[in-house]
Amino acid sequence: MFWPLISRILSHFVSFTFFVTIMTWVSLAIGAAITFLVRTNHGLPKTFHGFLRFCFPAAMFTTKTVHTDLIIYALNRLATPLFIAPLLLGSIFISTSSYEGLTRLFGPHAQVPETTLVWLIVVTAVIIGADFATFYTHYLDHKIKVMWEFHKIHHSSEFLIPITNKRFHPAQQIFDNTGVALTSGAVIGVFSYLFSMPIYDNTIAGVDAYFLVNALSFYHLRHSHIDMSYGWLENIFLSPSQHHLHHSKEPRHWDKNFGLLLSVWDKLFGTFLYSEPRGSFRLGLPETEGQNYRTVAQLYATPFINIGKMAHKGLSDKAGVAQLKAGNKNDPGVIVR
Repeated sequence: MFWPLISRILSHFVSFTFFVTIMTWVSLAIGAAITFLVRTNHGLPKTFHGFLRFCFPAAMFTTKTVHTDLIIYALNRLATPLFIAPLLLGSIFISTSSYEGLTRLFGPHAQVPETTLVWLIVVTAVIIGADFATFYTHYLDHKIKVMWEFHKIHHSSEFLIPITNKRFHPAQQIFDNTGVALTSGAVIGVFSYLFSMPIYDNTIAGVDAYFLVNALSFYHLRHSHIDMSYGWLENIFLSPSQHHLHHSKEPRHWDKNFGLLLSVWDKLFGTFLYSEPRGSFRLGLPETEGQNYRTVAQLYATPFINIGKMAHKGLSDKAGVAQLKAGNKNDPGVIVR
């Protein structure tokens, strides 16, 4: 059952990935047009020429980090199958394992054709579960010192363009994809068992739904100069403008708005901020750190260098403490704890 399932799902995603890619760019054009027409602070005439100037400002072509984004995108594009395949395979493995585990514990359920209501429940559960996993792995990217060294690569960009979304170190991609695969796979397996539904159908529907909702939620605008906000809806959904704050180098914005689709996770973790006008803050890392993330070679090598320094400092600190304790043992006037 396991390998035929993998084959069917992978063949499905060959065509589905192309469809999702097209939808992301369609949503980008729609979102950009809506923002251009609604906003009045860009100072451009409401004409097609003005719209083109709005979408393609001069800074997009002159900012050095944009040039680096293009190179990183090309390199990571070649390696994408190495990261997408483990995500799909991991999700399949966890879903089938949890399904079979529940079957052994509580007995099999007869599989029946699902109703529209049950299908919607399962798909919604997968979307929410995957969205939380995306939020929490992103949260850990900032909170775990080793992971933050890798995640700095993404935050080092000083002008956001859609392909900045691919500005990641391979080590972080492995970490993040593992978290999403474990969570979505577990949710699919559990709900497939509870509702007596074919696990293949749920795997396809769940993963499809998450990627499609992502594509239709102005996915590319999160990494762009187009500050599309949602108004009061930002209490429920995270807007592109809120994600721009996450990339701000201003201390008041650090470690805020980790979410992807829903803003509820940031509210629960106390990391929520409403959007602000784009001109009120700058993007990128603080100057003391950003200078080490300029070139492609630095982006790939600096995290390992910094982690090595952290490890060396940790060993040195431990050696210093050991020497201090050893010295104190020879001093009868000192109490060693």
